Amino acid sequence: MMSPADLDMLVLAPGTKAVPLDGSVRTLGDLSGRGLSLLGGDIPMPAAVLKRAAIDNNLSVMQAYVDAAGAKLAPHAKTTMCPQLLARQIEGGAWGLTAATMTQLKLCHQIGAPRLILANQLVGRAEIECLRDLTTKAPDRPVYVLVDGEAGVRAISEIFAAAAGAPPARLLIELGMSNGRCGVRSASEGLALGRLVHALPGVELHGVEGYEGLVFSDHAVQDATQVDAYLDGLIGLHHALRAESLYAPDEVVLTAGGSAYYDLVARALAGEAPGAVIVLRSGCYVTHDSGFYRELLSRMDAREAVGAPPRLKPALEVWTRVISRPQPDMAIVMMGKRDVSFDIHLPTARRWFRPGLHQQAQSIDGVVTAKLADQHGFLTIAPDADLAVGDLLGFEISHPCTTFDKWSVLLEVDETYGVLGGLKTFF
Repeated sequence: MMSPADLDMLVLAPGTKAVPLDGSVRTLGDLSGRGLSLLGGDIPMPAAVLKRAAIDNNLSVMQAYVDAAGAKLAPHAKTTMCPQLLARQIEGGAWGLTAATMTQLKLCHQIGAPRLILANQLVGRAEIECLRDLTTKAPDRPVYVLVDGEAGVRAISEIFAAAAGAPPARLLIELGMSNGRCGVRSASEGLALGRLVHALPGVELHGVEGYEGLVFSDHAVQDATQVDAYLDGLIGLHHALRAESLYAPDEVVLTAGGSAYYDLVARALAGEAPGAVIVLRSGCYVTHDSGFYRELLSRMDAREAVGAPPRLKPALEVWTRVISRPQPDMAIVMMGKRDVSFDIHLPTARRWFRPGLHQQAQSIDGVVTAKLADQHGFLTIAPDADLAVGDLLGFEISHPCTTFDKWSVLLEVDETYGVLGGLKTFF
């Protein structure tokens, strides 16, 4: 298994962003205990940072919320792909982890996840054989994978049934939605697929999976009604499969819940599926954000489906320097599409620090990110704004998933932006 000590010994590749340029840091562990300071000028810009206090808060309040709702948590690893953060989520009480690909799932297995969900269709010889090998070597750490059609079920059955000693593959039938992604489109299709799984060797049916996060518009109440209707269908398929005794005799899993509607999922499923393990797969809560997910949390505040939602705090920031003031109403920073998410909202400058003037980061307003190039950010400012070349700006982001994958190492910092260590991602 991969341990924190293994990661500390990892030699950082040349060109790793946000690593001191003086050669003093060669391994990930070298970032700890050196007294490095982002505001003190030790870190080359740009740099992605995670505030430890905010992470600790988010892990604690989310786990408490899920526990109180009568559900389990299998955080989606694709958000961070950071073993150190994933390990903290497990240590904090997570039931297991979720992955989108077998490559992601294998990494999660290597760090010791007690249970895993592949929230995607398992297709391809190499992928199925990997699952077979993992489950054979560690049968006490179950892995659940999705199916939505006969071809997928038969391919998995063939490979598992041919391997002496391999435990059956644990399958979940995915229920999709019209014009959505994968998944059967009706309960009758799901029931027929469940009968096929029950009849084939090397496979077992262990539950139903869904993803409601594709529902999103400017109409929050309408969206919630649509999600509730979809979840009713998920429950209906579960009951139909159980009525025909198509499930394996041990653990049955009913899972949905991204980062937008986990409150509705917990309310809908927890009371309607006695005997099943209700698993939420939210991932972005670990860092939260100051854009898309902050908006979604405000919708949960209004709904209070299962009590007040968790008080999450934005933990992820990208810092950089002002490198040019070419026009009175413009500043250019060294931060672009290769450094920060831009798929939902552009980053927002929230903090300002001028070396030699400030002792700590200051709040800042009135700075608008107008556009991003590959390595440059174009900021619109007031012509008389006190913003100088060399100033540091800290940006909060929207959609953490597409910021994490731009960084092989992020810096974990304290409240004064002292560097506590490095967090390694594997994308």
